[in-house]
Amino acid sequence: METPLQNKVAALALAITDDTLANTDDLAPTAVAALISIRDQEPLSIGDIARVVGLTHSAAVRLVDRLEKDWLVRRQRRVGREVMVEITARGRRRAQQLQETRLAAVDSYLGVLNPDELGLLDDLVTRMIQRRTSSADDLEHFCRMCRRGDCTCGLHQDAEAAPIRVEA
Repeated sequence: METPLQNKVAALALAITDDTLANTDDLAPTAVAALISIRDQEPLSIGDIARVVGLTHSAAVRLVDRLEKDWLVRRQRRVGREVMVEITARGRRRAQQLQETRLAAVDSYLGVLNPDELGLLDDLVTRMIQRRTSSADDLEHFCRMCRRGDCTCGLHQDAEAAPIRVEA
C-alpha cells in the first residue's frame, strides 16, 4: 500500500526532473546525463557511456551519433577498436548550462528549509543513497549527472577510497 510520504517523494523527484529537463531542447535525459558525464570524466569510451547512463552499447553509439551531429562531442580513435568520446567547447558550455539548471531546480525546493533541516535532510539522503549503491558502478550510474570536480557530496571520494558498505 502506498503511503503519503512515498507519493510526496516520488512527486518531488519528478518535479525536480521536470524542472531540470524543461529547457533541454531536443536532448533526451540520457543525452543530458551522457553530456555531463563526458564533460567530467573525458574522454570516455562508448562502453563507459553505456554503463554510466544505463544504455545498451548500440543505444550508446546512437546517442553519441546524435551528440556528435549537434557538435557537442567528438570521437577519438585509440589503439585497437576502442573509440573514445570527448566533449567539444560547445558541448562543455551546454553541459555547464544543464548542470546549473539542475542545481537551480533543486535549490528552488531546498530554499524553504533552515540550516538544521538541511543538515538533517543531508544525513537522510546520504543514508538512502548509500543503501542503494552497493558498488562503484551503482554509484557511477546514480551520480551520472553530478559534477565530479566540484562535487562536495563525499560519495565519490568514499567509493574511490573503499568499497561502499551496504548495511543490512
